[in-house]
Parts: sequence; structure tokens; C-alpha cells
Amino acid sequence: MPKEYLEAVQFGNVIFPPLFQFENGLRLAVDKHLTVCYGIDWWNITLKTKKPDIWQYAEDMQAKNGLMPWIGASARIAIQKIHLITLGQLEEIVRNYRSDCIPTLFPSLEFFVGHMECIKRVRNLYSHMFPCMTKGDCTLAKREIATLAEHINSKL
Repeated sequence: MPKEYLEAVQFGNVIFPPLFQFENGLRLAVDKHLTVCYGIDWWNITLKTKKPDIWQYAEDMQAKNGLMPWIGASARIAIQKIHLITLGQLEEIVRNYRSDCIPTLFPSLEFFVGHMECIKRVRNLYSHMFPCMTKGDCTLAKREIATLAEHINSKL
């Protein structure tokens, strides 16, 4: 393994926990909020027609998960469709449901999208181009996560 990859491992140890907490908190907050707005089956009732590409992506991922059900199996937590989509798709849901999510979850769409852009860029560095990541990238992402998490945590 090239030295640059090994040097970057320390950044992964710093950034992964906040990313994990943020992504899951955002999923839970959006699901909880849209359940209040549209009912327990909002995913199939409204998302299927508003964002059929995201709905289908989750269906496809669920089918793939069915091929190896022992991965991610939990007696404590059921996998929900919102867990099967990407962070970018989750952002698309907030954009598409902006009249429900803004300002209830976030002060403005621009506020949400601006912070998400920084978080997604650093997340992608972490996930795909790990050796390119810097300490400054981790600091930036943690700051952006803290800003959005303040709003998410007040809604959970």
C-alpha cells in the first residue's frame, strides 16, 4: 500500500464518526418529518410519484440486499428504504419536499444545500480518493456537520 494511503488513515478515524452520525441523523429526521406530513407510508405514497428514480433506486438496493440477507441483518433495527439511498439522493428529497422541510428542518434551502455541498465533497474524498484528504478537509466537514446537526438534533 502506498505511503500516502497509510498516512491518510488517521483522517478517516477523525471524520468517519461524525459522518456516520450526521448521515443517519439526517435520514431519521427527514423520515420522521415526512411521516408527520404525509403519513407512515409517505415513501410509497408520495416519493414514488415525486421522485420515482430515488424510489426505484431503493427498490433495487433492497433487492440486492435480499441476495445476501446476512449482511446488515439486525433483530433490533429494521432497514428502512431511506437507509438504502445515497447522501445526494437524500439531499434531493429535501429539495423536492422543500415546502415541507423549509423552514421546519432548515432555515432555507440555500443554507441546507450550501452546507451539504461541503459535507458531500469531503465525504467523497474520504470514500473514493482517501489519500487526497487533508486535516483541513476534516475540520471543514466537522464544522459543516455541526451546523446542520444543530438543526437536525432539535427535530429528532
